[in-house]
Amino acid sequence: MQIKVFITKIIIIIIFIILLTYILIFYHLNHNYMKSLIDSKNNIIVEGKTAPRGRIYDKNGIALVDNIMTNNLVFYNLKGIDKIDVAKKVANLFVFDKPSEKEIINWYKETKNTSKMLSESEKYEIKTRERSFDEIIDDKIISLIDSISIDELNVIKAYALLNSGYDKSPMIIREDLTDEEVNKIIMQNIPGISIESSFKRYYPFGNILQNIFGKIGKITKEEKEEYLNNGYSLDDIVGLSYLEKEYDHFLRGTKAKYLVNNDNSLTLLEKEKIGNDLYLAIDISIQLKIEEIIEKNLKKSKTYPNTDNLSDTYVILSNPKTGEIRAISGKRFLKNGEFSDITLGCLTSSFTMGSVVKGATMSVALKNDIFDPNEIILDSCVKLQNMNPKCSWKSLGYIDAVKALEQSSNYYQFLLAIKMLGLNYTYDMDFEVTKDDFNIYRDMLASYGLGIKTGIDLPNEKIGLIGNTISSDLYLNLAIGQYDTYTPIELVTYINTLADKGNRRKPYLVESIKNNNNIIWQNSKEIVSKTGLTDEHYKIIFQGFYQVMNERGGTGYGFMNQNLIPAGKTGTSESFYDADENGIIDTATITLTMVGFYPYDNPTYSMIIISPNASTINNKSDFVYPLTYYISREITDFMFENM
Repeated sequence: MQIKVFITKIIIIIIFIILLTYILIFYHLNHNYMKSLIDSKNNIIVEGKTAPRGRIYDKNGIALVDNIMTNNLVFYNLKGIDKIDVAKKVANLFVFDKPSEKEIINWYKETKNTSKMLSESEKYEIKTRERSFDEIIDDKIISLIDSISIDELNVIKAYALLNSGYDKSPMIIREDLTDEEVNKIIMQNIPGISIESSFKRYYPFGNILQNIFGKIGKITKEEKEEYLNNGYSLDDIVGLSYLEKEYDHFLRGTKAKYLVNNDNSLTLLEKEKIGNDLYLAIDISIQLKIEEIIEKNLKKSKTYPNTDNLSDTYVILSNPKTGEIRAISGKRFLKNGEFSDITLGCLTSSFTMGSVVKGATMSVALKNDIFDPNEIILDSCVKLQNMNPKCSWKSLGYIDAVKALEQSSNYYQFLLAIKMLGLNYTYDMDFEVTKDDFNIYRDMLASYGLGIKTGIDLPNEKIGLIGNTISSDLYLNLAIGQYDTYTPIELVTYINTLADKGNRRKPYLVESIKNNNNIIWQNSKEIVSKTGLTDEHYKIIFQGFYQVMNERGGTGYGFMNQNLIPAGKTGTSESFYDADENGIIDTATITLTMVGFYPYDNPTYSMIIISPNASTINNKSDFVYPLTYYISREITDFMFENM
């Protein structure tokens, strides 16, 4: 019996020990969880208003976009705070702008017993639904505005600012505080009010490339859901356009965190962290020089005849081996003698480019092996049935494929286009073409980056206009670059692809992204497509483009500093323009274009220049000021001497 009692006691003790051990383990394992649960109920943690964004540098580490620190008065709408009292205290410190009618109406409705403002007759109007309560009260408040004191108006504006943001989000009440203002605010110790450092964008080079950098600001209503789904707060400052928008998830900083104390004061828990830095392929020294050259020559051109409609010029400098954009500029000469920046037109404005695209159109015939490039023919005109003759810009004599490029023979390209249909040209011939015939050319042009989005690392890229009309005449025009239109960024992609013997890459601005000098992202520079031409094909095109720039008879002779061993192509195209800005495109003009690369045998630089409406076609004068010549020559002289 005693043994049974003893065993029972031992079992009870063991069970007790097990239960006690379990309780201790449970308490230990759940202590931190319970503590955090209690803390979350009692401790409120809020984020700061802003954090510094990452900076933007050029390829040599020169800051193009930086931050400057400012002190701001920030309001946190915390539980238990009397916003009317806060508004009165803040209004004693600052003079604000006059409040709007809506803000005054809201103040009266939220702080006054507006029902006492009603007369018996007005109450009757509301009862009989002749007028609504809000209609009557709003009118009565508006009628009182002139009698409201300046001090009360200041309080009303302060109150409106306290209520201007999203609920429970910090609101900036006043920016760029002076040291004296900061001290005044600190002395007041106003509940919910904090002094926080904020950051504004600073541009060391003024307006240069600002449109490409883009803007920052508050999240728009249209993009609200997208940002919330990606972990943003509604009061975040984000990139609204271009590089700031495209790379916002890298540039955005991490906001500071504060503990809300019992007296609604704030204790800093974590400092804000700056965002990642962008390093561009842009070389600011080249960019500045190109902007200077464009402005000088564009202004000078306006002193010459027949330039009434000339105002714009675009230039892009690139590396054909990578696709990097080393300089990009668009300038418009205004009637008041000033210049405006139209660089974004490099992505959104399109033009008929003319003969500069003949490297791509000749590629169609080369790839399909329909002609002998060494065969010599006599330059002439093509005469189709019921159409005027289509000729080169002048009689060019005997030419082969290389000479045809050097001299920019339209006739040669026309013959190749007709051969692509399986036909040989005969005088006054008639033939039909289909959309498929056009697409053979357009597919080749697209493989060079013409007529498609290039994929540049900026939002809102557009493509040029692709003609819908199918006719034999327009088919021949397409073969000489006189039908579809292309953007400047498409054109630089084309010349890069040609210079790299058929390897097409996306043009890009951002070379790398760094965090404290550690590279966290690098542009891959990958080849996205190939034209399918052989080195032998490109040997012909390269030789033609070389002779354009280096032979005395070449259409681009002297355009580029010959010490660079350049190759390239010039172009002119007929365009139509709304000269009197009446909404009707009715003025015929000449657009000048130029593409080039160097050195000829191993290109490391490429360049395009477009001057739309450089000359007006009229009966008075056929003078065309050679604007692209002067700009190209000055840029390449600078590059030879400095790069």
